[in-house]
Amino acid sequence: MKTSLIYRFLFICYVLIVFLHTTPAQDTNQTAGIIVDQSGSVHPWSHLDFNNDPDNFQFAIVTDRTGGHRSGVFMDAVNKLNLLQPEFVVSVGDLIEGYTRDEERIYRQWDEFNGFIGQLQMPFFYVPGNHDYINDVMARIWEEKFGPSYYHFVYRDVLFLCLNSEEATRGASMGGIEKPQYEYVKKALEENPEVKWTLLFMHQPLWILDNTRYWKDIEQLLEDREHTVFASHKHHYVKYTRNNSKYIMLATTGGTSQLRGSNFGEFDHVVWVTMTREGPVIANLLLEGIWHENVVTEELNEMIGAQRINIEPVFEENYFREGDFQIKITNDANYPMWTVLRFGNSKHLNPQIVEYQKSIPPNSVEQVAVNLSLRTNVRMRDIDPIPLYAWFAYHYEDGREIKLDDRYALAPVKKEMFDRPENEVVLDGKLDDWSGLPFRGNYKSVITDDVDEYSGDYDAHYEFNIMYDDEYLYMGMAVWDDELVQKKDGSVWDQDAVLINLDARSSHASANGRGANRFNNYLHINFTPSTSRRDTPDINQEERLPEGTRIVTSKSVQGFDMELAIPLEYIHNMGGENWKSIRLNVCYFDVDENSSRTGIWWYPEWSSKDNFIGSGMLFKTLSD
Repeated sequence: MKTSLIYRFLFICYVLIVFLHTTPAQDTNQTAGIIVDQSGSVHPWSHLDFNNDPDNFQFAIVTDRTGGHRSGVFMDAVNKLNLLQPEFVVSVGDLIEGYTRDEERIYRQWDEFNGFIGQLQMPFFYVPGNHDYINDVMARIWEEKFGPSYYHFVYRDVLFLCLNSEEATRGASMGGIEKPQYEYVKKALEENPEVKWTLLFMHQPLWILDNTRYWKDIEQLLEDREHTVFASHKHHYVKYTRNNSKYIMLATTGGTSQLRGSNFGEFDHVVWVTMTREGPVIANLLLEGIWHENVVTEELNEMIGAQRINIEPVFEENYFREGDFQIKITNDANYPMWTVLRFGNSKHLNPQIVEYQKSIPPNSVEQVAVNLSLRTNVRMRDIDPIPLYAWFAYHYEDGREIKLDDRYALAPVKKEMFDRPENEVVLDGKLDDWSGLPFRGNYKSVITDDVDEYSGDYDAHYEFNIMYDDEYLYMGMAVWDDELVQKKDGSVWDQDAVLINLDARSSHASANGRGANRFNNYLHINFTPSTSRRDTPDINQEERLPEGTRIVTSKSVQGFDMELAIPLEYIHNMGGENWKSIRLNVCYFDVDENSSRTGIWWYPEWSSKDNFIGSGMLFKTLSD
């Protein structure tokens, strides 16, 4: 039996030796627990010296919960500590409100607090604060529940001293160390002379207080060893440097605070400490910045990105006096949505109602009709749109309040028409077969980018028209430019270029478009005219345009002409076989030799704050 076992052992050793000698050698690194191919002279990493010193460890510190606690904050910290998974948690006191001799009340408060700690997934070390240990009754109950009020432990060659700054029970900002505790600390230090670091935890920052009894004697004991001191009590964060060490006064984990932010040291936090050979590396983690993996779920992402407001614009062919704008408010979420709509100011438009407020039930729709009337007689195209500000609030399932806001602009829109061509359109880049170009982009339009470099129509302007037949939607455009800048190898950004946005969805969708989902919701056609006698322009992202789309340009005396054909199949796919309208916006980017670049928009850019509902809508003639 023994002989058989020996032969089996020798056979296993032989197999291992053969395997190790026959396995192809790879230039790998396994010393840090990583196996990676290091062949080649360069690699997609900085180095492989992993920050995984086995002597390092992490723990967390929580600070003042009370002194006027704010409900829910400490439990939030417990949940987030469970996310962070430190090895253990140390406190610096003020765990209950205390300041009473009523035993029933004291027990009830400790039961509540220990209920929080019971949900921590790692050890918790208690340290008393003045709210926990202010009189003989509370001191007795502390000892009954937790034993000694000061103690120490050594973990991974680090000495932890948990002290009781409330030993004399004198109250706030009157803490101190009595002789028995001093003797205890002295002995603990003597018994642990070679630890790599010493950490002290107490509630009151005794180094800034007067008459602290034996505290200064403890500081003398610490002079010749590496140490760091943590306290709290003042409810704001300050780092001190004294005794050749860091003395840190922490802020709050739920205690009363003005919460004025990091510049004032007023915030709710946990302290994340990584112990290294060189000492503690300290990070203050503000509770509001620590989130679980569900910080944004698919449901929440869809809820935030949903379109909540849809406005039916008012179209007029010639004049506008007043009209009702239909506002549809949609709540597709599974939570009530508090909605506030408020109109801003306009030079020309007067709203019948200034503000609307209502809680919209989950998965429901509300309709609101708002009458806008004209204050003064003005051309429709010159009417100043009125802004509509919207605020939305949801109470989300995890207790968060999700707040959103948006801005819209309303104005009556001139009902522009377009028709079939009188003759067949020949796509040659020439405009001989176009009966007119009624739409203009000029100095009266929307000028963007290098506005000061634009000197008016003489500098650059354009005219265009839209037509359609049974196969294509056509656009003809004439551009006038005093200084046509064309670069053979240039991009649409550094030479003269045309931008055409075309939204062929149904009117209620296209009118409310905000420039989102380019190429999905609308076509984004961006091109530069041809740089030679060729009639084919340079089209940006041409592969994303509908198959069969064609653009032809030709040079003219004043600049260049352009013809565009988009297969009507695309229009049918977006707006249906019985499509009635499109929404269009056009921009000419005028680049001059001085490198200036000016945008001349027909209507405000859809994604800009100046965009208004329904701008650029064009309707087929009724005869079709």
